[in-house]
Amino acid sequence: MDTMNFEYCPDFQALSQAASDHLLKTISLNPQAVICLATGGTPQLTYPLFVDAVKKNNLDIRGVTFVKLDEWLGIPLENVGTCESFLRKHIVDPLGIDAEHFISFRSQHVTADECSRVATLITQKGGIDLCLLGLGKNGHLGLNEPGECLMPSCHITVLDEKTRHHDMLKNAAVPVEQGITLGLTDILSAKEVLLLVAGEGKQKAFAELQQRSVSCALPASFLWLHPRVRCLFDGSEFQRVSAQALAFTD
Repeated sequence: MDTMNFEYCPDFQALSQAASDHLLKTISLNPQAVICLATGGTPQLTYPLFVDAVKKNNLDIRGVTFVKLDEWLGIPLENVGTCESFLRKHIVDPLGIDAEHFISFRSQHVTADECSRVATLITQKGGIDLCLLGLGKNGHLGLNEPGECLMPSCHITVLDEKTRHHDMLKNAAVPVEQGITLGLTDILSAKEVLLLVAGEGKQKAFAELQQRSVSCALPASFLWLHPRVRCLFDGSEFQRVSAQALAFTD
């Protein structure tokens, strides 16, 4: 039985609130949770809502570890467009997360050893409990880009042409052509996946995701192989999920 559950949210605010609530529930059930976080426009409201709720409810997050899903290569981490800067602005700094509880890729002078370093740190924490993802315009997950084949584990990747024009890279001083990302095996090894679908230009990728077929041309489709995926989609951007897709959720 397929277990990707599509959930309609009337607008971006509702989607972000539902995602924030999911993060809070995860931590409430497991104060030692390891949570992998995506960056970009899709979770940009989710994280402030989450931070506000943590503070309002005095939720103890000292045992929680956050993992950065991916990173652009070739630009300093302090650049405003990096995934590092995004998570530090929206999660790490507001919540006072210490270095021991933030697993992060470097962005400069990176070799394959960086993949081993991050993978080891995740393993030492017991693996990922929740992986929060966004759907790329080209159907990517993290920086697992469409192609004839996909790398299963953490790897350095050549960015797809669409990804090279990502909004986060608008202020990059130099063209960014590579990234580093957790692989699909890392993502599918998470105990649970929360996929957020919002934003312009993703209608085609979302429609293809609903077909329930798995293809390297649509990395997000590999989520059909995971036993526990919750997909929240913004109804103001995507009016409905096909009846066929809904028929196979539970």
